[in-house]
Amino acid sequence: MDVEIDRFLGKSYTFEDGASITVKEIKRRDEDMYWVTYMISQGPGLPRQLLMEYPGFVDTYGHLFP
Repeated sequence: MDVEIDRFLGKSYTFEDGASITVKEIKRRDEDMYWVTYMISQGPGLPRQLLMEYPGFVDTYGHLFP
């Protein structure tokens, strides 16, 4: 895994309202595409696990992980 992709692994961000996002795993699933597995926690409920292609994740959430 290259350094650019590795910089998100294991990182968390907590918003002002207490919601948080945590990067759980980054895997190469297609020939040249990485996928990001991440957890979203909002309020007292159980966190949701979501999956997104790496470029989409960076466009959507990349600014949260400097």
